[in-house]
Amino acid sequence: MMLHPNSQFLNLLETYQMEPSQSLDQGQLLQPMMPAPLLQPRPPQPPTLNTVQRYLAAFFPARKKDVQFVYHTPFSRWVQVQPVRKAIFSITPTNGVYKAIHSCGDEPSVTFLHRPFNLNRYRLGFKSHVTVLSSHVAFDEFLTTGWNTVLATRLGIDVDNAVCLQGYKGDPERRIGLVGQVSGKTFASLAKEISKEFRCEPEIFGHHEDGANEQDITTVAIMNAFHPDEVERVLEQAHQKGWLPNGAGDGSGVLYLTGQPRPPGLQRAMERGMKVVCVGHLQAEEWGIEYLAQKVRQEFPMLEVEEIYEPEEVVVKQPKAKQASAVERTLLLQ
Repeated sequence: MMLHPNSQFLNLLETYQMEPSQSLDQGQLLQPMMPAPLLQPRPPQPPTLNTVQRYLAAFFPARKKDVQFVYHTPFSRWVQVQPVRKAIFSITPTNGVYKAIHSCGDEPSVTFLHRPFNLNRYRLGFKSHVTVLSSHVAFDEFLTTGWNTVLATRLGIDVDNAVCLQGYKGDPERRIGLVGQVSGKTFASLAKEISKEFRCEPEIFGHHEDGANEQDITTVAIMNAFHPDEVERVLEQAHQKGWLPNGAGDGSGVLYLTGQPRPPGLQRAMERGMKVVCVGHLQAEEWGIEYLAQKVRQEFPMLEVEEIYEPEEVVVKQPKAKQASAVERTLLLQ
């Protein structure tokens, strides 16, 4: 039996729930009538643990003598592909960190610690959902007062032509500082910007001379070490780049930004006429924690992010029992 030439067309109209008398243009043929829920876009989903882990790992290149990035792993592998409820950021494991972890219940969470050495795994409760990530050496290099290009850009340093100082504590590849040129900046204006960045009142040295606050700064060194050798290396690089208007050895136009003041390095910097700003070791680390948390919030808006800034807990370690010598063991057996 032959079908009517228009039978296929009529069947198609029936499929789209239209009357034969209705016109059917090309646009309607490409848009079949579907239930409304299927046409609605899927709401954003929280990222999986694997996704967050890969994102954070990109900030920290592998470094010698660094801690293992995945510092504590869940007992169950299925957690890797499950949505993460919360990301927790802290310098060290504190009481607030453990509370934040337990507040997630049985839902997966990820915690980042800069100095994880006192992590008490018993206090994690042997939960299968807890993942702890960490970076110590690379974090110091890139997210404190070191080769911190984000901070340098915010301070107006010409990052494209900046010099990277490398080599520290037996590691020739370790980046300890960034030396770059600035223009249109006075010591007073830079000190104010630094105070705002680190949310603190830093220790300032070398600004008591007449007119020092309004003196133009031509070079800024963001350094993770502060010894006489580092001071001389900064001056040498600035001189080679032509950033010292008064010649080699004159650091009057140089601002040395670091964490803790070290007396030998500070003395050498003062002898060379430098301006020194010390924000504090803890404040430098907190800058990195806050920056990481901000980036994760921007990348994963569905993820709850919590920053914890608490004093490091003092862990009293019990001394190990002295092992008896062979002679002592012999005497005990007699």
